[in-house]
Amino acid sequence: MANYVIKEMPEGMGNGKEGRLFPKMQVYSEFEYDKVVELIHVNSPAFSQATIRGVLDTFGVVLKNYLPLGHTMKIDNVGVFSLSLQFTDDKTVTGSQQDAQENAPKAKYRHVEVKGVNFKVDRKLVDGINKENTFERQPSDPTRRSPYSLGERLQRALSHIDEHGFITLQEYANLNSINYSTASRELAKLVADPTSGIAYKGAGSHKFWVRRK
Repeated sequence: MANYVIKEMPEGMGNGKEGRLFPKMQVYSEFEYDKVVELIHVNSPAFSQATIRGVLDTFGVVLKNYLPLGHTMKIDNVGVFSLSLQFTDDKTVTGSQQDAQENAPKAKYRHVEVKGVNFKVDRKLVDGINKENTFERQPSDPTRRSPYSLGERLQRALSHIDEHGFITLQEYANLNSINYSTASRELAKLVADPTSGIAYKGAGSHKFWVRRK
């Protein structure tokens, strides 16, 4: 189950009140490089984590070396990578003063650098995500009460961690039928209790909870 929140576009954007509303994915954590390597290994255990690191690192080098040569990079079932460029108006044009005067309107357009890397997702990836997932609006009822006791909520969270490796704030809230704020306060108390068996990793919106070691 994935979650989303409803956002509103700034004034002047969208067509009418309804057109200004849009769903936005609720993100609870960001997987660091080590976690990405671990997840790839879990899904393809035939490849060691060292091999996976080598491939990912080399892919970064290949992007850096070949995108500037006018190539794009396509990864089947993932997407296509390409460069995005921008003018650098603060750089001067070399040459005689007369040449500079003649080309003054064009001078600021002569220097270009990389702005970023574009990514166009493969439609197969999008279709696969939609086929395997459903999206639910994040509950926001502050009076929502859990049918489970605190002890039951803790055990449900630990079972989830044992199955998935971690639990996010929203997953804890959804799992125990409580609102987001209550879940945040409750997890903070559980982390502070050394007997709860729960600890956290990450920070801010990238925080998630694991079994205490």
